[in-house]
Amino acid sequence: MTIVAGNSLDLTPSQLKVVEQPWDARTLVTAGAGAGKTTTLTYRLEHLTGIEELEAGEILVLSFSRASVRELRDRVDRLAVTARRVRAQTFDGWALALLRQMDPNREDLAGTSFDDRIEMAIAAIDEGVVESFEQGSPAHVVIDEVQDLVGIRREMVEALLDRFSDSCGFTVVGDAAQSIYGFQVADAEQRAGETNRFFDWVRASYSDDLVEVTLDDNFRARTPEARVALRFGAQLQALPMDADAANAAATAIHADLCAELAAAPLFGDVKDPFVQDSLRLNGGTTAILCRDNGQVLWLSDKLHGYGVPHRIQRSPRSRPAPAWVADLLQAAGGATITEDRFREIVSGISSVIDEPDRVWRSLRRVASSPRNQLDVDSLRRIVAEGRLPDELTANPVHPLVLSTVHRAKGLEFDRVLVLAPEPITSDSARDVDPPAEARLLYVAMTRPRDDLYRMEVPKLWQMRKAIHNSYPVDRWYLGGRERWARNGIEAMEFDVCHVAPAGVREPFADPADTQRYLRESVRIDDAVDLRRLHDLPESSTETPPYGIFHDGRAIGEVSARFRGDLWRLLKLNRGYEVQRWPRRITGLRVDALETVAGSAAVSERSGIGGVGVWIAPRLCGLGKFEWNDTTAESGISE
Repeated sequence: MTIVAGNSLDLTPSQLKVVEQPWDARTLVTAGAGAGKTTTLTYRLEHLTGIEELEAGEILVLSFSRASVRELRDRVDRLAVTARRVRAQTFDGWALALLRQMDPNREDLAGTSFDDRIEMAIAAIDEGVVESFEQGSPAHVVIDEVQDLVGIRREMVEALLDRFSDSCGFTVVGDAAQSIYGFQVADAEQRAGETNRFFDWVRASYSDDLVEVTLDDNFRARTPEARVALRFGAQLQALPMDADAANAAATAIHADLCAELAAAPLFGDVKDPFVQDSLRLNGGTTAILCRDNGQVLWLSDKLHGYGVPHRIQRSPRSRPAPAWVADLLQAAGGATITEDRFREIVSGISSVIDEPDRVWRSLRRVASSPRNQLDVDSLRRIVAEGRLPDELTANPVHPLVLSTVHRAKGLEFDRVLVLAPEPITSDSARDVDPPAEARLLYVAMTRPRDDLYRMEVPKLWQMRKAIHNSYPVDRWYLGGRERWARNGIEAMEFDVCHVAPAGVREPFADPADTQRYLRESVRIDDAVDLRRLHDLPESSTETPPYGIFHDGRAIGEVSARFRGDLWRLLKLNRGYEVQRWPRRITGLRVDALETVAGSAAVSERSGIGGVGVWIAPRLCGLGKFEWNDTTAESGISE
């Protein structure tokens, strides 16, 4: 029995063994789907801070996905006492913070890829930068989802543990059956070699004193229907290292999982009013899990057409700062604010902040100043650099979520609808990664607490990815009967211009009035459309500008990246000259209202204050092209 935050909770003997390891122990935990991993890690952190008496700054907590970081942070805030100041970060977020602390004035990081930052972070670790942090060397490292450590991220964590192997304990947790990010390694042979590679490295490197624990109970699945896939976890954990043998074994497991899914109830067609009502009125949480984002976009378009509210699960790397951050910074009026002043500000702003206590603790973890105050300037820099704590950038909770399986990793729902996958045949096996497909289906089928359904959609021949074009674009687009047809484009998180507040540039409007309209009239999931402002592109490799309109009112403009991506999508081949652009792009939605940090001089001249922050919409969905005043070239087929 362990006590956390005044409450008692019975742990299994395996969980208790993990929790009560001393601070300098090296512990490797295999935790199957729904095995109580997050609860175990919460109690482990409380034990390290409360019993082993480590300071919060001496514990480094890393995980692969923002979803798992947020889940752990939420659990710690609810249950823990001494561990509440411990900060959990993603691998990518920690690497960026490391580079920022090494050189706060470095200006080239915004233009670097995630992988480039990881490479630079490895070099920084080897150069001793971690030791120069205010907290110094970590005394204990907690790493979650280690099964997804492949390629350069695996190398970074190995470098970190190697660097402090003589003075640091660790708790690493993972499940090889849920390793679904191997696609990040492009070469098929190298990808096969990454299977269990981090597990094997830990066992070889710490063979003398490694403590191995398996958590094999399941606390998620509450019904036999929700447990049908669990028995395949051990088989997926034990796939052979040899690529051919692994492919054969994984193909067989995938077929067995498909058979189990085929035996699950068919949920029905979204065209059926009864199905629509079931999605609208279910009392719990529901997720529809898709193989790719093309299916997500198609389904979202259909559900919006039928008036079924829902949310699209964001990319794991998408982290918009919520709109209330701009309100807080603009109202702060000084270099620091106290907790009382923070509460006064948030009680008077229009944005909704759930649990201000937790928000204050999260902000203080990253932007603290002496005497328990919040450093306003530091918080603004954190927003500008995209380093706001993951628990503050979460998707708003919604009872119906559309997601790819990858984006649903680490999440759970009362009811899960899995889109039936294509079987792996002898012909298709050459073009797919059977272990990845088997693990992906396993992850999808182990998300429900209660009910598992299968769902079928037509073959989406119009939904295509533009990565193989002469001018590749990493977005889904809506095609047509002809291969050259371009009828729509996926919206992404960087499609809105952040150079200046809406209204400063085309389409022109009063910036202060537009900010007020955004706060008072624009809501998440509202429909917006893009309108071509004129026919003059800013360069030869982008389209003309498009304004963003909400109920006929301009609320922003598209970014240069969007204009360039749209131009590349429309440029059918290298000899083709793009001369025709959509007049209008409809069907898009407001994914979020986010805080943007930019030039203080620009915000001052715009009449919204000299803090250098403002609010902008973020878009999602599949935009459909209108080529003239009355018609679209084609729509999405049934």
